Amino acid sequence: MQLPAILKRLTRLERFTLFMFFGVALNAIYRIPGGGLFNLCFVISFAILLVRGTRRTMRKVLWRLRNRLLVTYVFVGVVPLVLIVVMMALTSYVLFGQIASNMVRDDIDRRTDLVFSAAHDLALSTRYGIVSADFVQDLRQRLPRLRAIVRSGDLITMTPTDGELATIPTWTTPGFKGLIAANNMVFLAAMARVEASGRTADVLAYIPLDLETLADFSPDLGKVTFVNPSFRNVNQGATDPTLRPRVVTTSDRPLAAARGFWDLPFTWISALSAKQLGGQPDTLFMTVRSRPALVISRLFRSLGTGATILGLVLLVIGLVFLVVEGISLILSLRLTRSITRTVHDLYVGTQSVATGDFSRRIPVRAKDQLNELAGSFNSMTERMEHLIAEVKEKEKLEAELEIAREVQAQLFPKGVPRLKTLELAGICNPARVVSGDYYDFVPVDARWTAIVIGDISGKGISAALLMASMQSGLHAQISAFDGNRRVGEIAVAPSTATMVGRLNRQLFENTSPGKYATFYCAVYDDDNARLTYTNAGHLPPILVRDGKASRLEVNGMVIGIVPDTPYEQVIIQLQKGDLLAAFTDGITEAEDEAGEQFGDERLVSLLIENSNKPLDEIVEITTRTVREWAYDVANQDDTTMLLARSV
Repeated sequence: MQLPAILKRLTRLERFTLFMFFGVALNAIYRIPGGGLFNLCFVISFAILLVRGTRRTMRKVLWRLRNRLLVTYVFVGVVPLVLIVVMMALTSYVLFGQIASNMVRDDIDRRTDLVFSAAHDLALSTRYGIVSADFVQDLRQRLPRLRAIVRSGDLITMTPTDGELATIPTWTTPGFKGLIAANNMVFLAAMARVEASGRTADVLAYIPLDLETLADFSPDLGKVTFVNPSFRNVNQGATDPTLRPRVVTTSDRPLAAARGFWDLPFTWISALSAKQLGGQPDTLFMTVRSRPALVISRLFRSLGTGATILGLVLLVIGLVFLVVEGISLILSLRLTRSITRTVHDLYVGTQSVATGDFSRRIPVRAKDQLNELAGSFNSMTERMEHLIAEVKEKEKLEAELEIAREVQAQLFPKGVPRLKTLELAGICNPARVVSGDYYDFVPVDARWTAIVIGDISGKGISAALLMASMQSGLHAQISAFDGNRRVGEIAVAPSTATMVGRLNRQLFENTSPGKYATFYCAVYDDDNARLTYTNAGHLPPILVRDGKASRLEVNGMVIGIVPDTPYEQVIIQLQKGDLLAAFTDGITEAEDEAGEQFGDERLVSLLIENSNKPLDEIVEITTRTVREWAYDVANQDDTTMLLARSV
């Protein structure tokens, strides 16, 4: 194939990467100026191509469920297992290193205790500053290379006379045990004091921490090395000598051979506290190089033959775990096969359905969730005709709901009564097809007009039917009112408390438990501009007077809960310009995207700001503002508002 055809098949990024590759090759041969730019661009473009290629490959590989499950097993099973193994290896390294270090520390402590015991015995045996050579010889049978400085009064005796330390440091105290760093050496030292018969004997016993001393320090553990950073080795013969930390001493013994592939050598470093000859604190670093098998052998030395038995038990447990892991692998492969085979059958079946073939049936091979899904797929094709019938039935139900909406619309006021001293307006916006809110203006006679608003619990058809029942009950009571009743010369007004009480009993007796409604019922006297009302658990209406808002009190519980609840009525005198607003919770509880409700304060501000405008305009402004505030209008509550203004 010709080169132009090959280049034409490449993408722009691939052609750019190829061009940069030739630039890198030329730069490698001829060292052209600015050749580093070719290297950088090639690396970046090649990395982008690699990422894109990997993504495309992964998409192709992971398209099949079987491959996706295998990758999932890797992430869920293999990756955690590798992390656990790495964590166990790191933990074992730290654990074995710390144990080996503590074993050497224990040897140092035991040796220091022996030095202290020797110092104490030597102090007891001293007579007037004279050290018994025979006794010192006996001590050295226990502690070879033991040195001591004996001070009795002004008399100081060194044994041997050529010891590394010439005097007892002034900072030492009786009972001191530890490490002393002096003269590029480190000593295990202890001081003891004995007072008897008016005589005081101070003895500083010490042993050099050198190759000979370390020879019997943890001989079965490995190689031990001590380094003191404050000691420096000088490279002789150099004009400008370089200094480096001095290795104080190291045990001269080879590391034992490994007992298996797992018995890898490790090195652990720990710090030991020491003091310089002048009393300054110093730090000595100790490194231990050993093997896990050596540490384990020393740990379980007390078990004797029991250690072998314990090892065999652990080996058997490991083999059992291996068998269980093999069985788990076989079972997982079988489960994967059953999953992928069923999914493949489902894929073939869906392809048949996509072509319009509903006769395809998927074999059900077992009783599990995937095969249940296959059975569901088989039943799905059989139910297609039923679903089509259900769709038609749903369309019929929606048509009936539309008829119900039209019927309910006839229950709301068809017009607003024209009164001499009061203007009225109202609106109801259902959240669904039909509403559970109710408002009405019902003329009682030429003088009195009933003004009501209510909110039925729940939504939809049940709330709409309950609303219709309340409307019919209220109209029946108003129709039965005798406007000619008088007490003396005073005409008897309709009692809102009586009407609400009767509605409460009607609702309680004719509905299921748990159904209730909030209800506000008022009767307006057009002759005296007087409003009598009963509020049965409804939101308190807002009265705007002279630019200020107040709330009308709630004086009764909701209707439909308790049959014989007493209700009261309140009479208020309206003044010219007063604006009364009654509403349902769909107004104040409308929520925005953040879940914040519209609230009473915003409603009050709207009413005060627009109180002088026509009532229909106030209603339109309020409902529009609430719709703009609400985030999900379809799931909000019914919004109903009733306005009255005294003129």
